[in-house]
Amino acid sequence: MRIKIFFLGLLLHFFISASAQQPHQFKGSLTYTLGPDTTATGDFELNGSEFALTIVSMSPGVNVSKVKGTFFPDGQLMHLEGLNYEPAKGKDSLIYTYTLNYVRDTTFIETKNASRNGVRKYPVKIMEANAFGGDVLVFMPALLVHFAPKRLGDSVLSSHIVFNSARKFMIKKTGSQKLQLGSAVMGMFTIFLDKNGSLQAVDGIGTSFNVKGKAGAYLNIDSVIAANVNHQRLHPRLAMINKPDSVKATINEASIKIEYSRPSVRGRLIFGEVVPWNRIWRTGADAATKIYLSKPLYFNGKELPAGTYSIFTMPTPTGFTLIFNKQANIWGTEHNADYDFLKIPMQMQTLKQPAELLTFEIVTAGSNGGTISFNWDKLKASAGFTTRR
Repeated sequence: MRIKIFFLGLLLHFFISASAQQPHQFKGSLTYTLGPDTTATGDFELNGSEFALTIVSMSPGVNVSKVKGTFFPDGQLMHLEGLNYEPAKGKDSLIYTYTLNYVRDTTFIETKNASRNGVRKYPVKIMEANAFGGDVLVFMPALLVHFAPKRLGDSVLSSHIVFNSARKFMIKKTGSQKLQLGSAVMGMFTIFLDKNGSLQAVDGIGTSFNVKGKAGAYLNIDSVIAANVNHQRLHPRLAMINKPDSVKATINEASIKIEYSRPSVRGRLIFGEVVPWNRIWRTGADAATKIYLSKPLYFNGKELPAGTYSIFTMPTPTGFTLIFNKQANIWGTEHNADYDFLKIPMQMQTLKQPAELLTFEIVTAGSNGGTISFNWDKLKASAGFTTRR
C-alpha cells in the first residue's frame, strides 16, 4: 500500500512539474488609446521562449515597429532584433534598427540609422530599453505578464535601460488578476488579467505615456497597416506632441523662470482621469517642470532659497498643493518625496474658457510679490509669493 501511495505521489509530482514547465504559447493583440484617439495597435506572440511584436503607431503618421527575440526562462531578454519604418514612404522608409544580445554577463544594444551606428553595453540583464522606442516599451508588458510572480505580493526585478543607465524594473503581483509593472521613468502600469492569467487590459494613466490599453484577438496586421496608410493619405493628422515652453519674470530684482512641457486636452477628461486625484502629478509632461530663482521667494512666510527646483503638485477634488523638490534634473515620473523642500496650498478657480494647452504664468502683484499659476482644461491653480519676508 505504501509503495502504491509512493508511486502515486511520484506521478503527481511529475505531472505538476511538467505542467509548470509547459512553454508559454499564446498570441493576441493590444490597442492603446489616448482619450478618444487610438494611438497604436499591434499583435504579440510568444512560443516558448521566442516572441514577436508588430506594432502600428497612428500619430501623426503611420509608423511600424517589428520586433522578434528570445527570453530567458525568467522573462529577461537574451536576444532581440527590431526595426522601425514608415510604410507610406515606400521602400526607403526604414528609420532605424536595433539588436540586443546578452553575452558573458553583459547586455549589448546596437542601434543603427542613416547617420549613426552605436553599441552600448550594460552589466545587467534587462526587460526594457528606451532604444526600442516608446511603442515597443508599452507593448512589451503583453509578453512580460507571463513571467509575473504567482503569489500575491511577490515581485520580479530586472532593469530598464534609459538615459544610458540601468534603472530598476519591476513586475509585482498586487491582486488575484492584477499586476503592477514598470520603472520610475516609464511609470507603473496597472495590468489586468483574465482568469487564465492572460492580458486583459492596461491602465497607464499617470505614467509617462498616459494611455489605456485593451487586449483582443490576433489581427491581420497587414490589413491594419494598409487601412491606416490609406486613412493617412485622405486625412493627414497633426502630431500629438507635448510642446516645450518657458515663462520668466523679474520681480523686485528676483529673476524667476519656469521651464515645462505643455500637454494638450485632446478631448480627454483631465482632472480626475488623465491627472488622477490624490496622486503626485509632474504638472506638465516629459521631464519634470523646473523653476530657476536668482533670489529667495517667500510663500506664506516660508522661504524658498535661490536655486533650481522641480515643481510637482498634489491634486485633490478639494484643492491642489504646490511642491518644490530639490531634485531638479529628473524625469517627471521620478518624484522622490524625500527631496520635497516646500509645500504650499494653492488657490483654485474655474475658467470661463477652457485652456487646451497647459499654461504656466508668473504675474507681478504689487511692488514686492506675485503669483505663480497654471491653467489647464477648466481649472486654474495659483500660489502667491513675496520677494521679502
